[in-house]
Parts: sequence; structure tokens; C-alpha cells
Amino acid sequence: MAYRVDMRDIHFNLFEKLDIGNLCAFEAYKDFSTDDYKMILNEAEKLAVNVIAPTLAPTDKDGAKFVEGQVVVPEEVRDTLHKFNEGGWGAVSASPEFGGQGLPATLAVGTGDILVAANTGFSGYQGLTSATANLIAEEGSDYLKETYCEKMLTGVWAGAMVLTEAQAGSAVGDIKTSAKRDGDTYLLTGNKIFISGGDHDMNENMVHVLLARVEGAPPGIKGLSLFVAPKYLVNPDGTIGQFNHLKATGVEEKMGMHASATCSISYGEDGPCRAWIIGEENQGIQIMFKLMNHARLGVGMQGVSQAAAAYQLALDYAKERIQGTRIEDVRDASAPSVPIVEHPDVRRMLLTQKAVVEATRSLVYSVSYWLDRVNNTTDDEERQRYSDLVELLTPICKGYSTEMAFHSITLALQVHGGYGYCEEYGVSVLLRDAKIGTIYEGTTGIQAMDLLGRKVAMQKGRLFQNFVGLLSDFVKSNIAHPELERHFKLLGEAKDQLVATTITLGTKGMGGDIAYPLQYATPYLFMFGHVACSYFILDQALLAYEKLQAIYEEKGIRDDGGKAQLVQAHGDAKFYFNKIETAKFFVANILPDVYGIARSAESDDKSPMHIVF
Repeated sequence: MAYRVDMRDIHFNLFEKLDIGNLCAFEAYKDFSTDDYKMILNEAEKLAVNVIAPTLAPTDKDGAKFVEGQVVVPEEVRDTLHKFNEGGWGAVSASPEFGGQGLPATLAVGTGDILVAANTGFSGYQGLTSATANLIAEEGSDYLKETYCEKMLTGVWAGAMVLTEAQAGSAVGDIKTSAKRDGDTYLLTGNKIFISGGDHDMNENMVHVLLARVEGAPPGIKGLSLFVAPKYLVNPDGTIGQFNHLKATGVEEKMGMHASATCSISYGEDGPCRAWIIGEENQGIQIMFKLMNHARLGVGMQGVSQAAAAYQLALDYAKERIQGTRIEDVRDASAPSVPIVEHPDVRRMLLTQKAVVEATRSLVYSVSYWLDRVNNTTDDEERQRYSDLVELLTPICKGYSTEMAFHSITLALQVHGGYGYCEEYGVSVLLRDAKIGTIYEGTTGIQAMDLLGRKVAMQKGRLFQNFVGLLSDFVKSNIAHPELERHFKLLGEAKDQLVATTITLGTKGMGGDIAYPLQYATPYLFMFGHVACSYFILDQALLAYEKLQAIYEEKGIRDDGGKAQLVQAHGDAKFYFNKIETAKFFVANILPDVYGIARSAESDDKSPMHIVF
């Protein structure tokens, strides 16, 4: 179960492809340097490998529990969270005004990539605390900011994002938790379920940011307001006051994420539960979605991290597991057995995992980088361009990355064979922990409806058309590439198919058949993701090709034999060569799924809506 991180690929994304050192030109990051960023990443790796990863196995077996009305977390989680917060890891990109480090969001994504899969159940505690604190910092009153933000971001107090109710689920507009005005505050009554880190015994106070309906508010999502409710009221001097009648009523027994306390919560059950509004009444869903969009990028990163960890386990195992002979020697009974990494089907599974990790990592990192530029640039045109890309691709980051991560991890388990099905090899816990990524923060179906129903149609299709234009320019500029010509042609054809299918589904919807596009929305999300990730991974391959050619030139090597020998012996040459081959694989083997999806989406088959269940 050795936890390994591909720091070389993370550094390639951040420093070679995105060149995040250029963010230091912005006022917010002027005190940092590329060396600072690299030092922080290296420290994150030490923390992940030496401190967090050893907690995964014990907390997977003995997770959070509900004991005599209290949520109790494993001791390993308590000790590790203390070290985590001591190092400021929960507030990497938060404002220094409230105790954060003020680093770029892109770097926070990089550190998250390193840290999260070490123990995903553990990672949510301060991650959600920081996310709710950041929302209060952005949208809350001065009182709320002064009272909560610093203590939450520094780990003194904990926080949770609270949406789900038993009768509501993904239908957020069905929320029934009520809020009654009481002077300048509100009194809450209701119940929530599936609240990650909703309560526990690690911090002196717990702060919830939750949606509720003020008495007299209109029905549906338009009648929701957003509130801050602490478990214990806060005295004027900042000390803990009386119990606020916010309490856990249970902890879920889950498929995975056992370190995480997933709680059911009651408000005002046996006394008044006081809350403070964020923004104005009936603005809750608009404000909460700011947090949700950040969270969705975070969950996409979570999928990348988990898929990457599983790939490293599968690769290590395949290199060590001796079984069978080379396919060329299959008829030779005396031929020696070889590591299974020599077998074609195993190599296909490994390369599929590698391709998924590198494509989705590039996607999530790029969107995070664009978000940094949106939040810091003074160039209105640049801000709009990157803002459009972030808006369009956020559901891809969340929905596509987590679905592909789960698929990738199943392949990692398959590489292990029967041993993968056994707990001690470590890949099974990653598979169990990863599944929730396709469900929470908006299921894949929700992301698909957001993509097709909102983002693609937004502003009369302008965001989508601009993205297609970006792809067209990319293909046109590189169609004669000496190494990747065929692959750019494949991307160009797939891009055209994406446009055609988009028109088909859009025409159906505008013609009054609104069920048909939604029936194919999730397959469409995969189609879009395959095309978008082909762009990102080919863009990486272009840079890798340039870097590899420079190494050949530096070494004076021009013949194929000499190049092959250098790739075997030279670390950077091997890395860049493999980058190119991985991109080729993604485009030749994963991108063609676009055409199967297109055939289905354009089939006019409505059987899912006709069948009688």
C-alpha cells in the first residue's frame, strides 16, 4: 500500500505547461516565487506520504462512529488533522487577512492532488471547513467574517456545507428546513442528512453554512436563503458560549470514506437554534452555488488524485508480479516467466489509466489556472475569455473527471487480479472511496444537465461556440505536425461530431421534446469530456515533443536507434517520450467513444421514456 505521487507530472503541469510562476506578476502573489511553489509542493508530498497515508488503512477499518449521542472520529484522524492545520494546509489559497497563505488556487489544486488520495475521508474535514470559511469571507457580513473566518481557516473551529434533506436529495428546491425571523437573526427548525464532517469531537466549535426557507418565502429554489449556524454561540469576546441546539443524530455506515463522519443533523429539535443570514433573503441558491462551483473543481481534483494513486499501485504491482511468459514465447514451455507488465492487455490497462490521469489532471489544473487569472487580471477581455472557459468546463471537471477516475481505478484493481479484490493491496479502498465523487456536490446527471441544458446554451451558445473555435484553431495550427498529424486530424473530426450532436440535441429540445436531450445528457457529457481532454493532452504532447527534440539535439542524436537508447537511459527524455505516446493513446483509443455516443444520441430512440417500469 505504498503511497506514491508522480511529482514529475505535477511539476510538468504547473511549471512547464502552465508556468504558474507568471502569476507572481499579480499583486496578490508578488511575494512568492517559483521556488516557493516548488518547496510547498515538496513539503506536501512529505506530509502525504509520511503522515496522512499511514492513516488510511486503520481508519478505513475503524472509521467515524456515533457513540452515546456523540460523533467520535478515529484517533489517527485527530492527530493528523492537528499536524495538517499546524502547517496551514487547510488554507493554502485563503486570504492572509483571515490566517490563510494567500497562494494561487492553481497551487492549492496541486497540493490537493498530492494530499487527497493519501486518505480521502480525512481530507474533507479541513477542506470543507476552509470552503465554508471562504464563502463567509466573500459573502458574509463584517460580523460573520470577524467572528468565524480566522478560527475556521486556522483549524480552531470546524465547518460544514449543509444542503441535503431526506425528501429533497438533488432536488434542492424541495428543502423544508425553516427559518423564522427573530430580530436581526433567525431561528432554524429542520433536519439534514449526508453532511460530510457535519459534527465531530476534534474542534471546540462547529459552524454550518446551510440552506433554509424563511417563513413566507416562495416555493422552489427561489425561496431559499443561506445561513450561518454555529453549534455553540459565540460570546462578544470570541469565546464559546451556550449550546445552539445544532446536533448530530447519527453517522452513516458507508461504502467508503470511513474516516469521514457523514452525519444526519437536527436544528432546533429541543431548543432554539439561532442563525445569521448571508446576503439577503431568497438569495441563498445564487450564493451557495459560488461555493458549489469551487467544490466541484475540488471534487474533480479528488478524482484525479485517486486515479493517480491507483495507477501508481497498479504500475508497481505489474512490475513486480511474475506470471506467464512473453506472448512471443507462449509455445516455448521452457521460456522464463516475466512480470505481467510485459503482457499486452496489462499494458493496455496501465496506459488507459495513465492517459486518464494525465488528461484529467491537465483539465483540472488548467481550469484552476484560468480561475486565478480571472480573479487577478485587470484586462477585461482576458477575464471574460477565461471566465467563459471556467464556466463551460466546470461540469466536465467534476462529472467527467470523477467518472473516468472510477473507471480507471477499476482497471487498477483488474491489473492486481484477485489480489486487488483483497483489502491489503490498497487499491480496493481507493475504488470504494472514489465512487462518492460521482455522487456528491451534484451527481454526474446533474453535471450533465448543467452542461447541456445551461452552459452549452448560455448566451445563445456563445461559450460553446468560442470553445469550438479554440479547438478549430488548435487543430488548424498543428494539423501538419511531424509526429501528431494523424491525432490532430482525429481531434478535428471528433470536434465536428460534437458540434453535430449538440445541434441534434438542441434542435430536439427547441422543438418541444425536452425529455430527449436530457435522456442523452450524461453520454453527451462523456463526449464533451473526451473531446476537451484530447485537446488538453495533445497540448501537453506538443510541449513534450519540443522538449524531447531539444534533448536529442543537445545530445547530437539523430538516428532512431540512438533516440530509443536515450529514452531508456535519460529521465527527462523518457518522460517526454511517454507524454507523447500517452496522448496518442488517448486520442486513438478513448476519443473514438465519441462516435458510439453520437450514434446513440442521434438514433431517435426514446425507449427509456416509453418503457413501463
